[in-house]
Amino acid sequence: STDVTAGMNAEALERYARLVNLQRGMRRARALDAADAPPEAGPRDLAGLDAAMGAAQNNQAFYFSNPDWHAIRDIRQQVDAVLARLNEQAEITPQTAVQAAKITTLAASLIARHAAKVSAHLDKWDQRNTGGGQAMRTLTRVAEDHAARAAGLDSVQALDSPRLLMAHVHRLNRELRRAGPDDPETDLGLDDADDPELESALSTGAKADPELAEASQLMTALTEMAGRARRAGHRLTLDVRLHGLVEAAQLRGVEMISGIALAVMRRYDDQGQGTSGRRNIAAMVLHYAEQRLERMRGSLGAEEQRDFGHYEAEPPERYMEALYEESRTVRAELSAKNLRPQDRPELQIRYLLAQNTIGAAVGGEQEFGTQTVFPPGDLVAGLQTNKPVETRLALITALRRRVENNPFDRNAQYLNKVADRLAQEIAGPPELTAQALDAELNADQVRAVAAHIVEQGTIASPLVLSETAELNLTHAQAERALAVLQTLNVVGPPNGLKPRETLTVSRNDLPGQLELLEQRLPNLLELQKGAAAISASAAPEAPAPAVQPESTPAPEAAAPAPAPAEPEQKQAPAAPTPSAPAEPAPAATAPELPRRDRTAERRHPGNLPPRPTPQAKTPSDQDIAQLFEGQEGRVLEASQRLMDGAEARAAAHPAPPESAPAKATSVDEAQHNAQQTQQSVGVGVR
Repeated sequence: STDVTAGMNAEALERYARLVNLQRGMRRARALDAADAPPEAGPRDLAGLDAAMGAAQNNQAFYFSNPDWHAIRDIRQQVDAVLARLNEQAEITPQTAVQAAKITTLAASLIARHAAKVSAHLDKWDQRNTGGGQAMRTLTRVAEDHAARAAGLDSVQALDSPRLLMAHVHRLNRELRRAGPDDPETDLGLDDADDPELESALSTGAKADPELAEASQLMTALTEMAGRARRAGHRLTLDVRLHGLVEAAQLRGVEMISGIALAVMRRYDDQGQGTSGRRNIAAMVLHYAEQRLERMRGSLGAEEQRDFGHYEAEPPERYMEALYEESRTVRAELSAKNLRPQDRPELQIRYLLAQNTIGAAVGGEQEFGTQTVFPPGDLVAGLQTNKPVETRLALITALRRRVENNPFDRNAQYLNKVADRLAQEIAGPPELTAQALDAELNADQVRAVAAHIVEQGTIASPLVLSETAELNLTHAQAERALAVLQTLNVVGPPNGLKPRETLTVSRNDLPGQLELLEQRLPNLLELQKGAAAISASAAPEAPAPAVQPESTPAPEAAAPAPAPAEPEQKQAPAAPTPSAPAEPAPAATAPELPRRDRTAERRHPGNLPPRPTPQAKTPSDQDIAQLFEGQEGRVLEASQRLMDGAEARAAAHPAPPESAPAKATSVDEAQHNAQQTQQSVGVGVR
């Protein structure tokens, strides 16, 4: 205390401390006596959830393995011990009761959220009317009500609109007035009511826009309420419910003012008044309201200021900074030496989500981590690993489980794409890549791969085979070896996201399938190059222009690919040199989708290139002579038959006798014109 002097000894200090405590206790007692009926305080523990939690525990057989159910139990166990300790301290320090009420509100809200997820999971599997489904719905409702009462909210509908919120604030003012002024304490944990910048911007905007006028009235009510709360002093400190009501109303009110200002800004932008003075006033209101919210939430110091435009960025800079920090933190945790294997997938999912959000914010065309690359790298979702297969399988399992547990999550589709990409890297490319066509391969390596797959049951995957130390193969060699074994019917063709199927069941069948492999292997390798060259050369023959990647080749161009072995052998000598097959490399990877544009370069019926029309060749006299050589008798016989038939048809159908109509004379024509005139006159008279 500032009243303590340096000359006091221990005895004097002890007497002074007793006097201060006595005066404080008397002030609090007078504050309690001044209230006729103090409002009932909200709950400060989770005892109100015991019945609902007991019913959920009895029916946990329906969701025992669900992670949200484990989260509910963990929250209950962790929070109960903390709340018990805080409630013991609240007997001596009343401010601790406010902290206990806040923790109770947060814990009950989290339990309600996890219970809703479990309930949605049960609804998906048609278990809504089971005991587990009813228990989870009851727990969700009870936990939400418990959280509202712990925060001091009698009705959540009281905070839906500015008018209702102002009525709610007026009721709080009546309760604060009943508390009465009495030597207020300096630190009650409430936000400072004085905000001259925000009030000035609102008073200016109230004269220009009716929506900002409503926000200004709300701000006036909040300022009055905060002043009364500070004058209430010790009475407010002892009343946990009243403290929670004031704090919740302040936070909700400033959030509503910020939302009104943002809506006004967008309205002016839609009207083409983005540089008008009224729009600038609304932007100032948004800035000061968001800045105050950050101070109320503790993310901005009392002396710190944000630059104008900080809250108008899309997305806001503070979110981008948080995403970059999250990415750096997860990378550091993944690189830690004491990282447990079971914790690695969750960290990798956090890294993927952060990177994907950053990529979407900076305008990336492709989602992060969804593009398949061959050969796959050792960097898997931010983790440099020497076990690519094991790491990918663990991450695929974690991603699938994450989507199954919460299929309605907004990131579910993205997580499925990442899992599909990892599965494709394990299964291998659908076609041989350029690196595989250039890779050298001998018969011993092919025999070793076949024996390893059949005898030891190894997955027929290029990534798995390249990671097997005893085979000593690169990813490209493993690709080509599997293509050779496919021709020999040892393994099946590429199977999408699943590895190839092993067709040979017994190792006793291998010698017959691999017979004379040394003599046959060069021809098989050459056939692979020939097939790749045919598919590469067939692409320009398609009618679509080369600048359009999305255009599909014509059926004629795709037909030569699955040709039988004999035509391929005829085409093999005409194949280009080994360096030529490097051209189909882009076809092995996922094609890059072009942007949608409306330029003249895009294919449409107006700019399609004209198709060449075949020109008919006029036959010469020599061609006609060669055509009729040796067929003169048959030509004469056919001509005679045609003439006889024409004569027979003419005799059967004689022509009718000619009867020419009489020519009209000039007298007849004059009479006809006179009749037409009389008819028209008669019609007019009628």
